[in-house]
Amino acid sequence: MHKPFRTAAVLGAGVMGTQIAAHLANAGLTVHLLDLPAKTGNKNGLVEGAFKKALKQSPPHFLY
Repeated sequence: MHKPFRTAAVLGAGVMGTQIAAHLANAGLTVHLLDLPAKTGNKNGLVEGAFKKALKQSPPHFLY
């Protein structure tokens, strides 16, 4: 029996990883965007920065 998946993990919060995560989120999946921890400051700084940058892109990566 086929069970559809609802969650995905994307490794790497670079340009391509962020766009892949956005496409999966737009398709209705729960997405975990993962990257290495930042060397200084907030450990999630790389992923949070990539997410903020993706929200400002034109055309938008995320469709709400």
